[in-house]
Amino acid sequence: MTLAKAITPLLWRVIAFVCLFIIVSGIIGPRIISGGILFRDGFAVYGGIGKALLFSLIAFALLARHNKATIALRQWQPALLSWIAAAILAFIVAWVAIGNLLAGTRELSQLVLAHGGLLSGLLLAGVGCVGLKNIQLVWNRYKREIIVSIALGVAFYLFLQVVYMLWQPLAFMVLVSVNFMLGLSGLEAVILPPHTLMFDKFGITVAEFCSGVESIALFTGLYAVVGLLDWKRLNRRRYFIIFPIALTVLFLFNIVRVYGLIMAGYYINAEIAFSLFHTYAGMVFFIVYSAIFWSICYKYMIKKQTLEKNV
Repeated sequence: MTLAKAITPLLWRVIAFVCLFIIVSGIIGPRIISGGILFRDGFAVYGGIGKALLFSLIAFALLARHNKATIALRQWQPALLSWIAAAILAFIVAWVAIGNLLAGTRELSQLVLAHGGLLSGLLLAGVGCVGLKNIQLVWNRYKREIIVSIALGVAFYLFLQVVYMLWQPLAFMVLVSVNFMLGLSGLEAVILPPHTLMFDKFGITVAEFCSGVESIALFTGLYAVVGLLDWKRLNRRRYFIIFPIALTVLFLFNIVRVYGLIMAGYYINAEIAFSLFHTYAGMVFFIVYSAIFWSICYKYMIKKQTLEKNV
């Protein structure tokens, strides 16, 4: 069994976990943000941690690709649904506790239930998607890669905190660009400094979550990891030339994403504009963009002699 065949089942389960992660964020995230408790009760930390987790998972996939070891994963069993059920129960507990916090009940027990429910729910969902036996197999086979990917995730989290300082100028660029595009579409908006667009139906604030700063940080970090792993195989001139172009296109696509969400919110449902602005929908966009970019550009960055050897 080749490494690709051994890893593919695991990657599918990781994708399932990421999808659950996005769904939970999409349901609970807007409630926390609209209730004004994002920064009051410590929920803001999950944004950066979620991006670091995603970065670690992708970094692990890249590191495992360079490992010649093979692993035979056990098939997913319906019995694992019990873990998923437990995860759903934990999320329900978190949902109720968050409701109590929104109602003004700021007791320590409610904070513990809210945060504990979210964290334990994600942990249980991860076990339900992958399976305990497979987690043990992966740890035994890829212990070094897991440790390195966790360290890279921590480093990325610190890097993200630095990059966050750029969100205001980026948000302003997104605000002006989107306002211009809306004007071309016949939709009038008023800019309220520093980063708010007001319409006759609702208002949208272009904050750090939709400024594109997180996608820029993720792409930069993963681009650096790929560069370090494949340094000897890369056409370095092309590698460095492509990076600023890819980053610019990523930022432009984020502007189009924000524009599309506003149009959908205005003409279909205003709730769409609010909820999708502040969830992991942006991460879906980033994953799709990255998949397209690497499928097109990776071969172009590899030295011709290396490609000929691999054919």
